[in-house]
Amino acid sequence: MDNYIFTKANNKEELSQLVKLYNTVFAPEEVGKLADTLTHHFPNMGFNNWYIAKDKNTDEVVSGFAFIPWQWQFNGLKLKVAELGILGTYELHRGKGLFKQCNALFENDLKENDFDLAVIQGIPGIYHRLGYHYAIPMENHTELPLQGLTIDDSIEFRKINKDNYALLNDEEDLFNERYHIGVNRTCDHWDYIQTKGLKTEYASELYIFDYKEKSYYLRLLKQGFGQGLILSEISFKMPADAHQKVFSFLKKRATILNKPYIRLNLPDSHPLIKSALACGATIRPSYAWQVKIVDKVKFLNKIKPILEQRIADSQYNGLSSTISINMYNYQIILKWTNGQLVDITNEGDVQADFTLSIREELLTQLLLGYRTWQELQYIHHDVFPADQYLRMDVNHPSEMVGLLFDVLFPKLNNWINGQY
Repeated sequence: MDNYIFTKANNKEELSQLVKLYNTVFAPEEVGKLADTLTHHFPNMGFNNWYIAKDKNTDEVVSGFAFIPWQWQFNGLKLKVAELGILGTYELHRGKGLFKQCNALFENDLKENDFDLAVIQGIPGIYHRLGYHYAIPMENHTELPLQGLTIDDSIEFRKINKDNYALLNDEEDLFNERYHIGVNRTCDHWDYIQTKGLKTEYASELYIFDYKEKSYYLRLLKQGFGQGLILSEISFKMPADAHQKVFSFLKKRATILNKPYIRLNLPDSHPLIKSALACGATIRPSYAWQVKIVDKVKFLNKIKPILEQRIADSQYNGLSSTISINMYNYQIILKWTNGQLVDITNEGDVQADFTLSIREELLTQLLLGYRTWQELQYIHHDVFPADQYLRMDVNHPSEMVGLLFDVLFPKLNNWINGQY
């Protein structure tokens, strides 16, 4: 470690070295161009969004990664989210713990700046050691064959321009009404996607079309996983007969681009998925965002209005109890009085009325609604609910006690649309 400096990028020269690093490490992909474009043009990005390791002897940037800012929403609550992305290290300098040191700076910034979540899109099987766990669906693979889809030229699909950004914002609001956790994008994000983002590997095309006196949109990725034409976004609420018009357009685009099938990278619950399945589509295995809750107690306090609303809408309305989430090495206590969550703490040894025992690494999936406690219990037998007497007999089965935790932490419909 004495041979390296760990810091944030400060100037054009260090960014230039990062571009060179990424173009070398990820060749033939032009990841350096992505880094440069994000720094200069993406909303709320700059030199200081890069964590770097520099060789003291050469003053060269030899490792680095980006902090990409997001704003997500959770039932209308704004979540401050930091994506850890574009990690690269020269081969000569690998295996020396450079990422670990840069990540310590990142972790400190997460806490000092009150981030709710840190997230990662790629590289499976590594980041769980740093507290990241699969917890939000992403990269779905519903594959629709071109055979059997008809060609219909009765609707014009045209490229979106700045005059259509209000439509995109309205569509996002409609989408977020149906999904518990989603993304909040601004006109600046749409403008980036439409302009500077076209020069990167994440380039996409946004189209608008009119049907029955209303306008709708869709987004096609130019690159991505698989050989198919990738539809990554489309209006949620449109007439069912408009779906066939969309499939016709997608077939034409796929044929022009020599794509063998259409991949719908959409949430499973999207109405277009149901229409695609009726047309012979197949659902393939998908992936997920890796998510880290920066401070679990603070996060529970952040979503307190959501938890209180769940209780108010349930058979536990007016709840007055002490609830423990026991992670074996420590517990988080939620104290309820007359349906209000009056205190959340991880301090002290409190005898709770109801306890959910769960390993800490599974808690992110539970709190974000990725898995229910029953689903987690199916694989991890040390997940179980119990009352204060730990009654697990036939007259007081854990499933009955678990109804309270079903209410507090249900499975959710979540989806994050891309912002760059």
